[in-house]
Amino acid sequence: MDDFGARLAEIRTDVGFSQSALAEAVGTSQSAISQLESGERQPSFDMLRRLAKALGVSTSLLLGGEIEGLRPEEKAHFRQYRSLPDEAREELRAFARFLAQQRRKRSDR
Repeated sequence: MDDFGARLAEIRTDVGFSQSALAEAVGTSQSAISQLESGERQPSFDMLRRLAKALGVSTSLLLGGEIEGLRPEEKAHFRQYRSLPDEAREELRAFARFLAQQRRKRSDR
């Protein structure tokens, strides 16, 4: 896989999309996604924008930019978070607050 294809496959997997689900989200075929991931095909600018939007990442990240200061597993969590709908993001933030409270209670003992 070329760099773009490898990044696309990694981000797609982190977000929890199959190739078919991503294809449906961006209005293309599963084989087109497969070709992008294998390096047989390069995305148009419009396709790059649609992929980024569907995956909840920036076009810069798809093209090789990094999220600075994050370990690989944190990057995966970040991409998963970005792919969630707003309601699910709020639920996740509430759960994180709950966990932090529980941790503080344990450390106060």
